[in-house]
Amino acid sequence: MASSNLCFCNHLDAFIDTFGADYVELALKLGVRPEWIETIADFAAATKYGVKTVGNAQAARATVLAELAQLIDWGELEIPIACVYRLAAVREAYRKLEQRHTLGKIVLVP
Repeated sequence: MASSNLCFCNHLDAFIDTFGADYVELALKLGVRPEWIETIADFAAATKYGVKTVGNAQAARATVLAELAQLIDWGELEIPIACVYRLAAVREAYRKLEQRHTLGKIVLVP
């Protein structure tokens, strides 16, 4: 019988928790070092495990976005895309998001 554990990667360098619900603990179990974990949702876990809570204000600069684009171009940063929707289908995209079963980002395009 197959294992019930979901394995979707071989190695994680960093982890961003935007949901809470024990995701900081999941990142730690996956071997991510606390200094490379960021949460904008679970401040109790941040205090308990010493992970970052800086949020996106620090990264909201053109230089940071350019650096991220460069890493993606070099193949050093992967951002999995679960679904792509036209902007006119935004309600369908939100329904998919509400299910909380996506592995990756949901993208809206004009």
